Amino acid sequence: MQAFIAIVVQRRRALLLLALLLSLLLAAGIPRTGFDTSVSVLLTRSDPWLAERHRMLAEFPGQSEISFAFEPASGDVFTHPALAAMVDLSQHYRQIPLARGMNSILAWQSPYGDDTFFEKPLAQLFTYTDAELQERRARALQEPFVAGILLAPEGDLALASIRLGSASLNDEQRRSTAEATLALRDELQARHPEVAIHVSSEALYEQSSRQAMLDDLFYLLPLVILLCNGILCYSFRSLLLGGCILGVSLLTIVWTVGSLGWLGVRFNTVSVMAPLVVVTIAVANSVHLVSIYRQQRLAGVLPLDAMGHSLQFNLRPVSLAALTTAVGFGSLNLASAPAVSSFGSVVALGVVYAWALSLLVLPALVLLLPARAGLRVAQQPLLTRLLQGCRALVLAHGKVLLWGAALLTLVALPLSLRNSTDFDRGSFVNEDSVLHDYVTAVGARMARGPQLVYGIDARVPDGVVDSQFLQRVDAFAQWLRAQEGVLQVASLVELVKGVNQVVNENQQEFALIPDERSVIEDHLFNYQTVQVSSFTLDNFINADYSLIRVFVGTASMNNQAILDLNERIGAQFARLLPEYALLHGSSTLIFARMDRAVTFELLEGYALSLLLITVALVVGLRSLRYGLLSMLPNLLPAVLVFGAWGLLVGSLDPFVMMLFSISIGLVVDDTVHILSSYQSSRGQGLSPQQAVEHALAKAGPALILTTTVMAVGTCVLMAASTLYFQQAAMLLVPIVVVALLLDLLVFPALLLRVDRG
Repeated sequence: MQAFIAIVVQRRRALLLLALLLSLLLAAGIPRTGFDTSVSVLLTRSDPWLAERHRMLAEFPGQSEISFAFEPASGDVFTHPALAAMVDLSQHYRQIPLARGMNSILAWQSPYGDDTFFEKPLAQLFTYTDAELQERRARALQEPFVAGILLAPEGDLALASIRLGSASLNDEQRRSTAEATLALRDELQARHPEVAIHVSSEALYEQSSRQAMLDDLFYLLPLVILLCNGILCYSFRSLLLGGCILGVSLLTIVWTVGSLGWLGVRFNTVSVMAPLVVVTIAVANSVHLVSIYRQQRLAGVLPLDAMGHSLQFNLRPVSLAALTTAVGFGSLNLASAPAVSSFGSVVALGVVYAWALSLLVLPALVLLLPARAGLRVAQQPLLTRLLQGCRALVLAHGKVLLWGAALLTLVALPLSLRNSTDFDRGSFVNEDSVLHDYVTAVGARMARGPQLVYGIDARVPDGVVDSQFLQRVDAFAQWLRAQEGVLQVASLVELVKGVNQVVNENQQEFALIPDERSVIEDHLFNYQTVQVSSFTLDNFINADYSLIRVFVGTASMNNQAILDLNERIGAQFARLLPEYALLHGSSTLIFARMDRAVTFELLEGYALSLLLITVALVVGLRSLRYGLLSMLPNLLPAVLVFGAWGLLVGSLDPFVMMLFSISIGLVVDDTVHILSSYQSSRGQGLSPQQAVEHALAKAGPALILTTTVMAVGTCVLMAASTLYFQQAAMLLVPIVVVALLLDLLVFPALLLRVDRG
């Protein structure tokens, strides 16, 4: 330790120059940094159903779509202003690159015949009377392929889908498509102000997510840095000391982001929060060094000696805190969702950089300052009064504090188990984006839930055109329709039955599966020759007739209800069609299962990080007893806060569950500094009471400052453009505050209790 400190102090200028040169090299990688806004980064790679989804996408590639929603102020789509807006879209939708067709109530055609709602050309829709429009409205609301799909159940919102000529778009196509879509939406809205027009597409979702990332990164990150350093400048009564900490923070960000650019690692919707976390950790490391340095300078110690003392006092706790924090975040790599593991890796890398810069560069920056920097002292500083109060409470009411903490833990632990995870992609959507308006309007008006897509594999080519197979699938579909929450079921069965009815003069008794295989094949051939673009045969059956798709439309339901329904579907399928395979081809099911998968993986990572952090503290402190004791104030903050959340809210985004796993890595910093100072004092022969007083007096100011900085920096996330970050801030702020209270009050009381003999 002495040799390391001597190198840092004596060769500080060489280390500073080396760090600046390395910063220039890494900064060149910042322009190479990219953003990954695809939904796939959120999916858990460990889910076996993901392979089934990939197979379904390969068998039924489909086409990309853009959806327009028309919400008239009158509350009725079947009025001339609303229909005029939809006609306008049908005349100009080809302004969007790759647009190949449009489907809406205007040009809707029954898959079984020539039935349509509007017989006249679109240019003559204005000639329909109000009564005629209301008659068509009644028909549309009774049509199962329209109500709840193209038209809201109350007739107050209509959807129009624009089909694109490609199943997958490259980056340039997504960008141009999104820009053209927004431009067209704006033109339509300007011409039809009495109708609210919303738009959604996968390209717009990615663009919205990217914009939310950029907004949060480029607006919130500078705000966090300025606020944190403003607090420190005021606390240290020195702009120069605050500037040194600011310099270390900026270098940490440059090193972290630049390394990602050179490594080709892209930010995603979760890992974009990593730089904000790294900044607060870099500031925390710097505060400990500057705080002890300033205490020594105020006591009359010369700058070089003061910095040497600060390094000697902080080297072990800062290094232990960095190691344990890196372990806590690194444990997120056990999660199979790329968004989670990437976030953990980025923060762990930033923690290492923050540790190195605070120990190697910060001393050089501080020692370059004038000797009088930071020596101004306020009268009766607030931190001193706070710490005096903490010491008085610990010494006078330590037993009450311990019993109170134990009681709160017993209450909070079962309450924390009340939290359920429920993933909503909308939580990653920028609240100021047009996509958010679409999600809100459609969610409120359509009154429909997710569509589940299944595949039934007959295992042999031409196996699905067998009459017995289709009849058994029909029985399965009838059972599905009887399930609570199921609104619609569509598959090849309904198509074959519909065609059979049409070719037999539309008589209801012929709405059945023909017994002869040749008749079924003729029906499919005939349908294919006259099929409408909205209901093509390849939507229901694959190329070699070995696999069919079953679409299950559901009412609005949460993820647990989806999983319960899916479990019943799987059990019934096994009873009715045991020799066939049921494929889960819906992203909805993968997302629903992701809640449970991510939660279990994060809990596994939490257990591993807890074990590794405990071992690190036992080895670093050279004490099994103190290493084990240190875990109590690190475990309790998350338990208490999640218990309160379970009582007041009860629902969590699965990605916010990361906070439970990483909380121990964030709050261990306070515990390590208190315990390290206490242990050193005890080793010098001080009594437990004296050691507690010395630890609070020496490490306490820095702990209060670092917690204040972390809480303020995290509060800025409440101004983020996505619900995900807002929810994370509402949980993380109380966790770090509760951790500080436990470290200043409960943990010292626990040490006194354990060491009283």
